[in-house]
Amino acid sequence: MYLENPSLNEILYLLETNTSSNNAFAFILIGEDSKIPLKELVNSLNNKKIRFTGGVFPKIIHNNKTSSTGFVIKWLPNNAISIYFDSSQTFSRQISEFSNAIFSTVYVLTSGLSSDSSEHLRSLYTHLGNDVKFLGGGAGRTKEHNEGVLISNDGVFNTGTIITLTRNKATTGSLHGWTKLYGPFIVTKTDKNFIKELNWENAFIVYQRFLKTALNIKINKENFEINAIHYPFGIYKENSEYIIRDPMRVSEEGYLQCVGNIPENSVIDLMTMEKENFKSVSKNLVYQSIDAKSKITDALIFNCISRANHLNDDFYVELSNLTEEIKTNQNKVNLEGALSIGEIYSSGEGYPEILNKSIVLGFSYLDKNAN
Repeated sequence: MYLENPSLNEILYLLETNTSSNNAFAFILIGEDSKIPLKELVNSLNNKKIRFTGGVFPKIIHNNKTSSTGFVIKWLPNNAISIYFDSSQTFSRQISEFSNAIFSTVYVLTSGLSSDSSEHLRSLYTHLGNDVKFLGGGAGRTKEHNEGVLISNDGVFNTGTIITLTRNKATTGSLHGWTKLYGPFIVTKTDKNFIKELNWENAFIVYQRFLKTALNIKINKENFEINAIHYPFGIYKENSEYIIRDPMRVSEEGYLQCVGNIPENSVIDLMTMEKENFKSVSKNLVYQSIDAKSKITDALIFNCISRANHLNDDFYVELSNLTEEIKTNQNKVNLEGALSIGEIYSSGEGYPEILNKSIVLGFSYLDKNAN
């Protein structure tokens, strides 16, 4: 369900009128320019005994449009379980209470620029393994704000991770369309999501020198974000797409801050996106993600904010193509989700990854056994 710039009373009314349904756990996505006060929203929902999780994102997606004041509500089964944690130890303690439960899908919201997100995903995999599909994104704002970015019945949070575990049947997919431009480079020194050295030199100096020599692009700390958005790194993975890492910021020391960790001694390449690769993403992603033989009840997307900034007008072409592909298969399902700061994905056949400049798509299905 999509709402454009709703009032708090409108949201409360819609959430309250759905509490008698078997699907009465609310998964909430909020645009960063929404005027909804998060603490008041949380307190009101707790007073009405409505269970929920959610996050704030740069923009909300509804079919082929985006809005910074939009609001999306996705309904999950009553038996959904939510856990907020800010450390692996906290998660281990909380998940142990559900050791006998069986889950199929985990919706993950994490603080987008946190250096701990990769560690949190490792904890999820340690305890849940290949038994579940992971789908989610990095919450956060592009503008400074004094409120948090994650919400649940436990409160409002600036950092950490919230997961919502369900027995819902879902299928997931992820694609980005980026290919190798130049490389390789060796990541010789890191600190979580900071690249300190490339090829045994200061990371920013190497990145700066390479763009000038190879592409005649003069980059400095002042214009870094404008230029670096078009030249991400890729971590090679055999039999899979590269894992993209976005150099989002450069520190005073010349360290490159990325969304998601990069292991020390990784071999990475500089990436580009060819027009033909871009054109094929929408159709291939829906084909990869959807179970056309089952009745879809929902479509959820997390699409990278830096992908949107890189593609500009082509981004909305891509959204239109995705919407059209979905409606071709299931004409009553809307594409809804968020522009995220990093995307979280696992098909249930491997470690959940934090992706950058990628699209993660999930479909839910009518499943009588999920309630």
